Amino acid sequence: MKTTSIAAVALAAALGLSACGSSDSGSGAASKSSGTSSSSSSSTTSAPSLKAGDTVDGAELATRMTDAMVKAGSGAVTMDLGSSGSAKGEFTMNGGKMEQDMTMEIQGQTLEVVSAGGVIYMKGLPGSQKPWVKIDPKGNDPLSKMFAGLTGDMGDPRQLAKALKGSKATVVSSSADENVYDVTIDPNTLLGSSGQTAAPSAKPVKARYTLDAQDRPTKMTVEAEGQTITIAFSDWGKTVKIAVPPASQVGTFQMPTS
Repeated sequence: MKTTSIAAVALAAALGLSACGSSDSGSGAASKSSGTSSSSSSSTTSAPSLKAGDTVDGAELATRMTDAMVKAGSGAVTMDLGSSGSAKGEFTMNGGKMEQDMTMEIQGQTLEVVSAGGVIYMKGLPGSQKPWVKIDPKGNDPLSKMFAGLTGDMGDPRQLAKALKGSKATVVSSSADENVYDVTIDPNTLLGSSGQTAAPSAKPVKARYTLDAQDRPTKMTVEAEGQTITIAFSDWGKTVKIAVPPASQVGTFQMPTS
């Protein structure tokens, strides 16, 4: 069904922002203060002296990068989803988890996706009775149940360290301003604790991370299942406040009966 397909692509893109990079409310300033206390290790563990061809532990790289994201607290993002569409928006960290407000063009449909407090809100799904649809991992409606496993660890970029455990990242280039790494990820470990497993035919996910001098990502390129997704980050530390839609504008998505 096209509607659930659109929802799945949008949801995967929103969660992929934290899962690949790395996929709720609060100001950037407030989030930075909470993120600093949980990320103090990033100030003492910095990137080693590197040269092209060197390898580093994948999980350690992910930890440095995601700690730096949490410490920065907020920023802006654009995503090129290849044949699926594009997205842009802003995000902040609340309790170490990424909350975001994204506008997406998915399969010819314009959607807005807000994640806040462990819940995702989507605006623009065809057939919705209210402007916004709520996807709650604890909800009983069909759409929430369909995506409950995928949204279980929603928004915590530090989950990436689990996905990269046991992998090696290869240095593509290194300078005082940025380091570029290539890493290959097992699709099953990328799914983490979602309860899902990759298809037997699924190929490894290839990712390239470009990090600035503070280990914050500036660009990510992820290749999976013949698709290439490019994510660009900017405006680290900008003031961001994510607002959830009013309850009167939010409903649950009803699957069509025919």
